[in-house]
Amino acid sequence: MSERHVQSRDGELLAVTTRSRLRGARFFPAMLLASWQVRRQLTRTGGLVRSASLVAGPTEFWTVTVWRSRHAMQEFIRSGAHGRIMWRVSRWLDSLWLMRWRPGAAEAGAWDGLTLAPPAGGRQEPQVPTELEARRPALRQLPDLQAAIGSDGSPRYGSSQAARRQRGQVQGTGGTVVKISVPALRTPTALAELVRLRRRLRADGDLLRSVVGLGRPGEACFLGVWRDCGQAARFIDEEWVHQAAERWGAGFWAGAWLPENEFGHWDGLRLRQRRHHRGPLRDPTTADR
Repeated sequence: MSERHVQSRDGELLAVTTRSRLRGARFFPAMLLASWQVRRQLTRTGGLVRSASLVAGPTEFWTVTVWRSRHAMQEFIRSGAHGRIMWRVSRWLDSLWLMRWRPGAAEAGAWDGLTLAPPAGGRQEPQVPTELEARRPALRQLPDLQAAIGSDGSPRYGSSQAARRQRGQVQGTGGTVVKISVPALRTPTALAELVRLRRRLRADGDLLRSVVGLGRPGEACFLGVWRDCGQAARFIDEEWVHQAAERWGAGFWAGAWLPENEFGHWDGLRLRQRRHHRGPLRDPTTADR
């Protein structure tokens, strides 16, 4: 399978991960049905690049979506099945964690034929239009507005003061996603490999949280959240990744992501508060005992 690179209009894709923990296993059937409904909506959604909806256990669900733009992502959130069921889902949850990322440069393989890392050398900025240059003196009187305008004269949320503040709260951390796609009968083998990976990485003090889940038949994924973005990138260059890429061929993809903003918490972990904390992380269910 030939690989293709996908790029958004402004050169940067947006990735979103969510992790939901239910209040109890009794909510599993309802949550599973809701996940199927949202998955069907995703297949008909414009601006979606790739997605995975995964089950990690009887009380744990998570999703990965990659978008061409923030606008496309927000339109999906507000519409269709997702918009209808979110008010119900909140009553089933013990915790919700949402993280927005942008793809980093470290990547191995392709996600169903697509590579997501930015091109080597980074995004090339367009020439500054003459009319924008003429407005520079006036914009200097409005620094927040000036910061939110790209070099082509168009407004960009990613350059706004709010976005820069949220990015600063989680800056320095990193994420990694590993996805294995195989024929349905080989699903247990793929899942077992990612479970072993997770167990091995638990000994690494820089890995803050991790989860393994099953999606569609033949689809298994790993998500790791790292204290340091450099460690996330170095993981993609590990021998395990190279060997897994050879073993699974076109069905293997792994990528490192850089954080944009965070909402909620992952069993008590908030990257915006704890990224500078050193030492082992305590289990939140036993920390106060």
